[in-house]
Amino acid sequence: MAKTITLNASPTWPGVTDDYTLRYEGHQIGRIRRAEKAWEWQITVPMAMPTWASGSTASLDACRQAFAAAWGRLLKETSPERLERAWDLDRAAGQRQQRVEASKSRAPGVLDDANAKA
Repeated sequence: MAKTITLNASPTWPGVTDDYTLRYEGHQIGRIRRAEKAWEWQITVPMAMPTWASGSTASLDACRQAFAAAWGRLLKETSPERLERAWDLDRAAGQRQQRVEASKSRAPGVLDDANAKA
């Protein structure tokens, strides 16, 4: 019996109805959006992506189906260890971005505990 793949789509920004972020098991994995004359999709896992990991279609439903098919193929062709390394890279990038944003919000010349120890 084949494993069911559940993808969650949510608007990329509140109130936007033509741009969606896709998630799988809590990880951001891609995007579907309306371009000028077509719907575009792409898988955005932080690793080298094959050429078939993005595309465009005439309708939102066709775009969802194309994305789901490509995601299923990626899961089948990528080892769980390789995918876990990509998730680790994604988490590290997110943590770095949080540190950068936090340092911008502090007063100039004020050190936090991490910087004081360095």
